[in-house]
Amino acid sequence: MTEIRKNIRLGIFYTGLSRYSDIVVSIFIGATLARLLTPEEFGIVAIVSVFTNFFNLLSSFGIGAAIVQNQNLNDEDISSIFSFSIIFGFILAAIFFFSAPFIADFYNEPVLINLSRLMAIAILFNSLKIVPSALNSKKLRFKELGIVSVVVHIITGIIAIILAYAGFSYYSLIINSILSGFLTFSAFFYLAPVIPTLKIKIDSIKKILKFSTFQFLFHFINYFAGNTDNLLIGKYFNVSALGFYEKAYKLMLMPVQNLTHVITPVLHPVLSKYQDDKSVIYEAYYKIVKLLAIIGFPLSIFLYFNSREIINIFYGSQWDLSIPVFQLLALAVGIQILLATSGSIFQATNRTDLLFYSGLISTIFVVVGILLGIFIGKDLIYIGYGILTAFSINFFQAFYLLVKISLQKSFTKFLNVLVFPLFLSAVLAAILFSFSYYFFIENVFFSIIIKSIISIVTWGILLYMSKENFHFVLDHVKKMMKK
Repeated sequence: MTEIRKNIRLGIFYTGLSRYSDIVVSIFIGATLARLLTPEEFGIVAIVSVFTNFFNLLSSFGIGAAIVQNQNLNDEDISSIFSFSIIFGFILAAIFFFSAPFIADFYNEPVLINLSRLMAIAILFNSLKIVPSALNSKKLRFKELGIVSVVVHIITGIIAIILAYAGFSYYSLIINSILSGFLTFSAFFYLAPVIPTLKIKIDSIKKILKFSTFQFLFHFINYFAGNTDNLLIGKYFNVSALGFYEKAYKLMLMPVQNLTHVITPVLHPVLSKYQDDKSVIYEAYYKIVKLLAIIGFPLSIFLYFNSREIINIFYGSQWDLSIPVFQLLALAVGIQILLATSGSIFQATNRTDLLFYSGLISTIFVVVGILLGIFIGKDLIYIGYGILTAFSINFFQAFYLLVKISLQKSFTKFLNVLVFPLFLSAVLAAILFSFSYYFFIENVFFSIIIKSIISIVTWGILLYMSKENFHFVLDHVKKMMKK
C-alpha cells in the first residue's frame, strides 16, 4: 500500500506541476486568440473539430489504454500493434481527406474543404503517437510527459498567435493542431522508440482486443455525448452561436481537465498493477473522490457566481452571449470532476465492459438533453439545462456500476463522501447569492477578487470547523508538498 501511495502522489505531483504550468500558458494563449479571432472563426474550426474528434477516436481504437493495462506484452507484440496503428492511421487520414467536400456541403461552408483536408494530417499524427504515449505512461514517466505537454503547448501557442495576428484567420488554429500532433509524436517516440514490423502478428492484436474493443466502444458512444451539441448547433443555429457555446463549454472543461487530468493519467498505470485486489483500489480511490469533491463542488458555486467576470477577463466583452450557458454548465463542474476519474478505475479493475455500458447510458441522457434544448427550447440556455440534468443523472448510474458492481462495495456508504462537500457548497452559494443580490461591482477584476476572498475564507472556515475533513485535506497537502 505504501508503494501505491508513493507512485500516485509522485505521479500527481509531476502531472500537476506540468498541468498547472499549462494552465498559465492556456489562459494567455486562449485570451490572446479570443481577441484576435471572431466567434464566427472559432465556430468554423469547432465544426471541423467535431469530425476530427471522431476520426481521432477511430484511430485510437482503445489501443493506448489496453497497452497500459496488459502486463504481458513483449517487444514483438508492441511492434505489431504499432504497425497496425500506423496503417490504420493512414487509412483514416485518407478517408477524412476525401470526405472534406461532403462536410462542406452539409454546412454550406466552402472553406471547410481546405480546413478539413489540412486536419487529415493532424489525424495521422494522433494515430502515430498512441503507442509511444501509452508506453511512456506504462513506464510511469509522468515528469517527461508533463514537460513535453507544456513545451509543445508554448511553441504551438506562440505560432498560432503570430499567425492569427498576421491575418491567417482559421488557419492559425488548424496549423496549431497539426504542429501539436507532430511535436508530441516526435517527443513521445524519442522517449519510447518503437520499431514497426512489416509482418503484423494477429496474436499480438488478440492480446489487447477484448479490453481495447470495450474501451473503443465507450469512447465511440461518448463521442456523440460530447459532440452532438456542436454538430447540431452548427447545423440548426449558426456558426456564431456555435462559437459562443463552444467557448462556454471549453471554459467549463478547463477546471475539470486541469484537476482530473492531473490524476487520471496516474490512476490507471499505477492501479492496474493491483487489478486483482479491489479493496486496495477502492481505498485509494475513495480518498481521491473525497478530496476532489471538497474542492470541486464549491468550485462549481464559485464559477456560477463569477461567470460574468470570468468570461470578460478571459475573452472580452464580445463573448458576453456565452455567459448564460456558462453559468449552467459551471454547476456541473463538480460532478464532471468526479465522473472524469471513474474511467480510470473501470480500466484498472479490467471492467471496460462496464465502462462501455455506463457510457452508453450517459450518452443517451446527454443526447436527449441536447435534442430537447435544440428542437424544443431552441436556445443555447436550454441546451445548458439539458446537459446539466443529464450530467446529474449520469453521476449516479456511473458510480453505481463502478462501486457496487466493479469494486463490489456499498454504494450508499460511498455516497456519504459527498455529504460534507454538498454542505460546503450550499453555505457558499447562500453567501455569494446574498452578496450578489445586495452588491454589484462593475469592474470585473475587482468583483472577482472580492468574491474570491469571500469564497476562500468561507471554504477555509467551514473546513476548519470539520476537524476530520480539515486534517484529511491538510495531510494530503503536506504529502504533496514533500514531493
